[in-house]
Amino acid sequence: MTQIKAAFFDIDGTLLPFEATHLPASTVDALARLRKNGVKTFIATGRPPVHLPYLHALDGIPFDGYVTMNGQYCYLADGELLYTKYIPAASLQTLLPYIEKEQLSVGFVGKDFCRFNLINDLSRDFAKKLELGAGDVAALIQHEDIYQLSAFLPPEKEAEFLRRCPGCLAVRWEDDFCDILPAGGGKPNGLAHTLAHLGLTREQSIAFGDGGNDVTMLEYAGIGVAMGNACDAAKAVADYVTDDITADGLAKALAHFGLI
Repeated sequence: MTQIKAAFFDIDGTLLPFEATHLPASTVDALARLRKNGVKTFIATGRPPVHLPYLHALDGIPFDGYVTMNGQYCYLADGELLYTKYIPAASLQTLLPYIEKEQLSVGFVGKDFCRFNLINDLSRDFAKKLELGAGDVAALIQHEDIYQLSAFLPPEKEAEFLRRCPGCLAVRWEDDFCDILPAGGGKPNGLAHTLAHLGLTREQSIAFGDGGNDVTMLEYAGIGVAMGNACDAAKAVADYVTDDITADGLAKALAHFGLI
């Protein structure tokens, strides 16, 4: 087996159990042992950089870099930018009348902000937890790059939403909302640019995930590991399915592949 030199980890449902405030002790220990063994570690999340300071569960846990917004904004721990891909402003302008008419709550996500067009019952708790507000998104998209949309809508409305936002795709890791990305986007882009910067190949990487937005990442990495609590789509493409996040699944998988 090719020697693994870089490991990529989704956050929600992979590193951090949903609704939990701390990473499992076995996960914290495994990450430290992995780094001690010379493997570089990276976050690979649908969340934008502006969310990360609110995830205190990650406080004090070092990572070498971050693949954020499902691969649309990637940077090293020292802040060096590796890759960005934003949604064309014309697509967003086409979308605005539709979400206003349907009263859909959509977060417009940039490097250091997330602004909603409106906040409703579906998005209220999410917005409150992250201290996000609503505002004039029509003006916002005129002068800010938007890398991702956080669209609070059920799966059955995805197709029509995408028809109104040309040149985009949807990935979902919760039932209540999906992330909207520019066409061709996804976590593999972030992995590819990060690995290229390190002088590594995809075969030298391992990736861990649980959600629908992790599927292409698990396919791309040299080894794709689905958590035991992962969705069926993630498990279907994974090279290995480990135990649940709360049953030391991450540590067990790293041990299975001889990485710790």
